[in-house]
Amino acid sequence: METAISRRNPYLITRALRTFMWASILAAVSNQLATTTDAVVVSNLIGTDAISAINVVMPVLTLFTCLMILFGIGASIVVAKAIGRCDDETANGMFTSCLISSGVASVVLAFLTYFLSPSIVAVLTQGNERIYSYALPYLQSMSLFIPFLMMAGVLENIVKTDGNSRIVMIAVIVGSVLNLVLDIVFVKYCSLGIIGSAYATGLNYILAILICCAHFRSPHNSLRWRFDRKRFFKYVGQSVSQGFAMSINTLLLAVSITAINAIVLHAQGTDGLYCWSVCLQLFLIMQMALSGIGSSIYSIGGVLVGEQDMQGLSILNNKCLFYLCTAMAVVVLFIFAEPESFGRLFGSANGSGSEFLPAALRIYSLMIIPYSVVALLRSNYQILGRYSLSLFLSVSQLLLMAAFVWGFSFIGPEMLWWGFPLSSFCLFAGLLVFTCMVHSRNRNIRILTLIPETDRGESLNISVKLEKENIENATYTVADFLRKQHIDATTTYEVRLVCEELMYNLLNYAVEKNPEKHFFDLHIRCHDGRVNILIKDDGRPFNPILKHASERSVLLDDEHLGLKLVNTLGAAISYKYMYNQNMVQITFQTDK
Repeated sequence: METAISRRNPYLITRALRTFMWASILAAVSNQLATTTDAVVVSNLIGTDAISAINVVMPVLTLFTCLMILFGIGASIVVAKAIGRCDDETANGMFTSCLISSGVASVVLAFLTYFLSPSIVAVLTQGNERIYSYALPYLQSMSLFIPFLMMAGVLENIVKTDGNSRIVMIAVIVGSVLNLVLDIVFVKYCSLGIIGSAYATGLNYILAILICCAHFRSPHNSLRWRFDRKRFFKYVGQSVSQGFAMSINTLLLAVSITAINAIVLHAQGTDGLYCWSVCLQLFLIMQMALSGIGSSIYSIGGVLVGEQDMQGLSILNNKCLFYLCTAMAVVVLFIFAEPESFGRLFGSANGSGSEFLPAALRIYSLMIIPYSVVALLRSNYQILGRYSLSLFLSVSQLLLMAAFVWGFSFIGPEMLWWGFPLSSFCLFAGLLVFTCMVHSRNRNIRILTLIPETDRGESLNISVKLEKENIENATYTVADFLRKQHIDATTTYEVRLVCEELMYNLLNYAVEKNPEKHFFDLHIRCHDGRVNILIKDDGRPFNPILKHASERSVLLDDEHLGLKLVNTLGAAISYKYMYNQNMVQITFQTDK
């Protein structure tokens, strides 16, 4: 039987994660599916040399994504933590600095890439004229859209972090459909060849930017343009430091792909390179889900860390790991059952390497689950402030993969595929041993996730079912908790009064149908002479803050007495509507 008042119920976090996760996955799809769509179209309409050309150019395209991560995801982590702390100055300053710095960097990068493309492609293709003839025009065309690629990624991450995952979902769906349609139109009907595929991808990014910008006209937008000249470089530095580990991982991905291209081409020739190109598309599909679920850790988890809600962070991690492993298991089972079907999607029926593809795909797919779990844990370590561990995993994950593939290629050309899964299993086993050692020294830290068992500071963290009897019990629980923390009687009374008013307000107005099926979360922390109250619910948007002094004056005959008490008793009050949830924070000063 479900308890009415529990230590912590996953209800709200699960709802936020499901809403956010799909938008995040689709946002990752916007960064990766455009390239995958290009591969499907060009391999079927142009030939297998065209998909090999896109594969060869991919390390350069990954460098563009690397900078987007450095600015975009790094900034979104800082913004998420600032939102959790109700620090609007940092959130707005980081938002503004991120847009300026990423815009300048992307324009410079686009200029350099266009003029250096012939030399870059010559190195990457190793003198293969057939692939060179496709790779050069594709890279030059894509370089024109680098600023739009980076800005689209930055805005998607910032908008999601600000709680509007719905508009990101719309941008991604519309952009992906447009990319697919324009791919076919430009390549097949306009006879633009591989250049047309690049143009379709670029227009997808432009449309995504336009749609995401609509968020900043929304009443729920909490970010404002605030250029702080004195702190500009400080904000840029914070963004870079937060996004550095994941950016290095993306950079090493480009290096690893380049190295594996050379290893496979040397060991198995063009047929092997084609098999690796198809396996790489499977890797990118994995990255779509991984990036989406990982973004949930960065954004939702970042807010929870800012709120010092470690129980909520643990619930979020467990949910993310469950969803990720389930999704990846489905992919692995499909590859084992129908490798030929996946290969045909990328033109295997037209290529001479198709007979080697099923075995390569089956072996390669074994790496997906352990690789994904380590990558998700790496995101968790990043927001917990374990930067060295996160950076180590970012570096070792891809370097080990390339090293194992290189080593196994000496045993036999067909054995190189075993380097992929074995490198991932070895790294996961090493991480498990390391976290067990950390846990043995500090029993308060969980194995693998390294999340503290208890919140920092004295806290009450409960979930309450939206029923009158449960709210009455919750008010007694609050008062009892404050007395145990030796909070003075006046503050205890005021905190209980405010909590009671907000909870009954939820009961009366938050949900129209089946309120008994809904939970709200109540988190109270006592630290540094303050009592912080945080209440979250998934009811209708409602801002309890009265903006004018006349509204806040307490008159006993006024119908809004409850809200006036809430606004006048606390030292500070803030409200945000994020992830389809109301979040109210109130701070009290105490004599303790």
